[in-house]
Amino acid sequence: MAKFSIVTAALLVGTSLTAQVYYTDSDVRERSLSIAPFVQANTVFRRTVGEVVGTQPEVTDLFRGSLGGAYGLALNANIKPFRLGVDVAQSNFAYRQGPDRETLLRTQSNYLLLRGRLGFATEVSDVTTLEVWVPIAYRRLQSVQRDGISTEVARTMTSAGIELGSSLKLNENWSWFGLVGLDNGFTEFEATPTTAYKEYPLWISLSSGIRYAL
Repeated sequence: MAKFSIVTAALLVGTSLTAQVYYTDSDVRERSLSIAPFVQANTVFRRTVGEVVGTQPEVTDLFRGSLGGAYGLALNANIKPFRLGVDVAQSNFAYRQGPDRETLLRTQSNYLLLRGRLGFATEVSDVTTLEVWVPIAYRRLQSVQRDGISTEVARTMTSAGIELGSSLKLNENWSWFGLVGLDNGFTEFEATPTTAYKEYPLWISLSSGIRYAL
């Protein structure tokens, strides 16, 4: 009777351990890389600053941001507790500027965008994740269209900002994401500024895309 009890107990323990290993291997699956084509809509504002920090210059001309956008490809890596991303995209933005409403001249600039991102994610449910990204971007001028303005725009621009949004898991491989961003430029709009004050871009953007987990 004692031998039978020992054998029975050993079989129960063995079965339990086997079931536990099977559950862990089948249900827990980590995916560390993903690729994501994305599109973005943006508009640009300007921040005016004087030569002396803290001095607000007198601004007499008008500035109006127009609709711009970007499209490209993102590569993301999940390195807990962070996420890392690299983007390559074609980006453009437009604005109008002049002394008054009747004489606003339009500028549209097209840039190659290279961007690195550091991200944090919080899972809200099995399908929804909240995301925060801190991007640092480099833009290189591709082309520019201007309405009668002879001065040149900046050939390179750098910026940093923040993006907030969420992703929605569609299945094991695919997910959709949407992000709202604020991007601060560190380079002036013009390569040869004509104003007595500095003008730096400030972008507000809305990005969306589909991720495929590798």
